[in-house]
Amino acid sequence: MSKTLQQIIGGRNLTGLIQGVRPGIPKDVLPATLFSGASRKQVKGNTASYYRVNGTRKTAQLAAYGGPSQARTLEGVSEQPVVLLHTFEHVNHAMTTLTNIESTDGNVQKLGQQEVDRQTAEFGDVFDNLRAASVMSAFGKGAVHFDGDGNLLPTSSGASVTVDFAIPAGNKDQLDVFGTGAIIGASWATAGTKIITDLMEIHQAAIRKTGYRLRHAIYGKNILDYLLTNTQAKELINRNQNFQSAAAGGMIPQGFGDLTWWPGYQSMFFEDQNGTFQSVIGDDDIVFFPEPDSTWYELLEGTFPVPQNINITPSGGASVGNFSEVAGRFSYATIETDPPSIKHMAGDTFLPAIKVPGAVFIADTTP
Repeated sequence: MSKTLQQIIGGRNLTGLIQGVRPGIPKDVLPATLFSGASRKQVKGNTASYYRVNGTRKTAQLAAYGGPSQARTLEGVSEQPVVLLHTFEHVNHAMTTLTNIESTDGNVQKLGQQEVDRQTAEFGDVFDNLRAASVMSAFGKGAVHFDGDGNLLPTSSGASVTVDFAIPAGNKDQLDVFGTGAIIGASWATAGTKIITDLMEIHQAAIRKTGYRLRHAIYGKNILDYLLTNTQAKELINRNQNFQSAAAGGMIPQGFGDLTWWPGYQSMFFEDQNGTFQSVIGDDDIVFFPEPDSTWYELLEGTFPVPQNINITPSGGASVGNFSEVAGRFSYATIETDPPSIKHMAGDTFLPAIKVPGAVFIADTTP
């Protein structure tokens, strides 16, 4: 049985297809809550604001019972207006695809629909890859960079657009969190470095900095080797059979250092416009952060007006009802007449928002 043109290339159908694509960048080796679940928040259009919170460990002051209250100014809370990242591209389906879709022969039409579905899935990968790589860059680099043509960059070199998530300088590199000395004072590549002690101090610094407990660690490709050759860490691993099994399989044991470990070197990369793979986590780096939730991190999704009817309306006023606001990834198509073809548009409006920058630590383990 044949379908109508609207059923095949209408905005509702194509948006559903492109939102359900399987990503090309493997996100399954990172916490799913960085990309979905309670961390996702929808906003109108491409602008939003959130409260950036630095947190405080100060206590309230005592007062005389029955006396007047004492004034206090909340520290480290500021409203942060943001413009979301937006991408919008199109591909053209050949005239033969349009001819097949318009056929009254159900078998012939199915060929056209399969081709549209296939290209929609392939088209959708690039948008999902951009979202995934942007989230990874936010955590791996503390910023997302783009050149003048809108291409994602691995560093700030050549960047025309930069979104900086304001992670404090003390939360980076060797982690001089409070300006009193670096936690990672000696290289983890040295067998005698007290790695377990460093991890304990990082946990303590996180609690004192923001009150958020560290739960996750994304690591570069050299970190496991450093642990296995480290006198202190190796001793702990050898005393635990589960730790031994994980290490033998080439993974940092889950629970080691009271953390869930994620092999970032397996997924935190993207292919640039020249076909070169670019990593967004250093080989000697570890990114520490709490359990993702909306109190400190959100993946904002903006809306975009998507036409739900491919037909031309008799007036501008009549066309208004044909549009609906779609959050996040969207897709729709129109019929072109010169030459006859299908012009297929798709895009995304989003932004990873680290609302408590001090909750994230991007450590370089080799000073």
